This record gives sequence, structure tokens and C-alpha cells, in this order.
Amino acid sequence: MSGGGIGHSGPKKSLDFELNLTSMIDLLSTCTCFLLISAVWVQMGTVEIKQSHGTEAAAVTKESFDLDLIFRNANELQVVLKKSGKQVRSINVKSESNEGMLKNLNEVITAQVLNKNNKAKKVEIAVATITPKAGVNYGQLVSALDVLRKNQIVNIGVLTAKGQ
Repeated sequence: MSGGGIGHSGPKKSLDFELNLTSMIDLLSTCTCFLLISAVWVQMGTVEIKQSHGTEAAAVTKESFDLDLIFRNANELQVVLKKSGKQVRSINVKSESNEGMLKNLNEVITAQVLNKNNKAKKVEIAVATITPKAGVNYGQLVSALDVLRKNQIVNIGVLTAKGQ
């Protein structure tokens, strides 16, 4: 009989083979746990912002305005609405806190700049630029960008405050 196993004597070797897979299974389960846990910190995010100058996005055939946001300091912002390079309206936005500043900026843009409440006098913004000063931190700049994006203004540029 073949199969050599228990009780077989002779020069033939046993055909039974034993492979210990416990350590390999432990290693694979550890790798799986590591990958599942580390996947929480991997996030893909995008910000859709078109370049404000030098692209076909800036060529608008409708009558449109330009919007300039100029940070005077961390708590004061000037919103300037321009048409054909000439200033149409200037609004100062002030607040003691960054959250209050963003709330006031959103209200000014929706009510006074874009005229969303008045459908007959709706304003379209072709290009928006933000000019920060040295005292304005990066978080405030990004928050101002978020307010513009929230109001469907996508052609945004950031200018340096050189000479101010």
C-alpha cells in the first residue's frame, strides 16, 4: 500500500507534508488592520478655482463687474466693486472676531454686491481678487476664498500687498 504513514517502515519517506501557516496568517491580519486604520487619514480633496487672468474663463461677453477684497488689517476688510476698471461701490466690513468678519462679508456680498434679493438688478462677477496685508493669517485668506466660492464666484486671484 502506498501513502506511507503510520506504521510503515522501510527506506521510503513519508508523503505527508505539514506546513505551519499560523505565522503567515498573523502577518496578513496585522497588515490588513494597519491598512484599514491608516486609510482614515488619507483624504483626497480639491478646490475648484479658475485662474482669474490669462485664461478663456476671464473672457465674459455679458456685462460683468470685478470684485476686489482688500484686507486693511486682521479685523477690517474693504469690498470694492468695479466696472471697466472704475470703482462703482466701496463697502467696509469690520468685526471683532474672524467668524463675525466672515458672516458680515457673506451678508455684504449676497445683499449689497450680488443683489440676490433683487432679480432685476442681479450682478455677475467676472473676476474677484483678494489682497491680504501682512497681519492677515493664511486661515483668514482661505476663509475669504470659501465665502466667495459659496457665492458662486470662481474666477479668483490673490494679489500681493506690495507697497501697502
